Amino acid sequence: MEPVNLLKLNETELKEFLSSFDHVFSDCDGVVWETKNPMPGAGKFFELMKRLGKTVHFVSNNSLRTREDYEAKFNSAGIEGGYEFLTVPSTAIAEYLKSVKFEKTVYCVACPETIAVLTSNGFKCKEGPEVGTYYYSDYIEYLTDDEEIGAVVFDSDFKVNLPKLYKALTYLRRPEVLFINGATDRYVPLKAGVLTLGTTILVLLLVYNETTLPQRSPAASRI
Repeated sequence: MEPVNLLKLNETELKEFLSSFDHVFSDCDGVVWETKNPMPGAGKFFELMKRLGKTVHFVSNNSLRTREDYEAKFNSAGIEGGYEFLTVPSTAIAEYLKSVKFEKTVYCVACPETIAVLTSNGFKCKEGPEVGTYYYSDYIEYLTDDEEIGAVVFDSDFKVNLPKLYKALTYLRRPEVLFINGATDRYVPLKAGVLTLGTTILVLLLVYNETTLPQRSPAASRI
């Protein structure tokens, strides 16, 4: 479907447009709210969609926020129960692991909230180390495989480092290990007119390296 400028539609065309879909999926940052303040009229818009019989769902690639933070933002925008209809990478990853009946340990290169979501869903997680050294000889220990690791999860780790990449690559040499990436922002607009690097730039180092690793099995899918 081509984008539609609602301001240019007459009454009949607007009714036809509204009857052309049943579900509404909305981003959050920059759509429902901007930084700390809700977007004017956001709550009224989604309430109108519900009155018209549409189902409303929210999606975000931001796993950094806690449930409490998301709920506060939805409430400030006048959207009741918005979190119950929200999908973020951390919850999607947890649901995927459940769907494949994953029982091994997850190696997480992720933000604390993603790790908290995974552990709250019953998954065993390992992470770190947070600090490396200045000598390559010290990195040999990060090349030791751990057979308990069955998945490597990346999701918005602002403290990613060379030891973590070494460990992730080591685990991924086993083709049955799942490789799952959450947020995929290569760049983020932290300052007006400036695009700054996102954490996915570092994940790409792993992806490019993985071209020399064994092919993932069908069960080792990526999200």
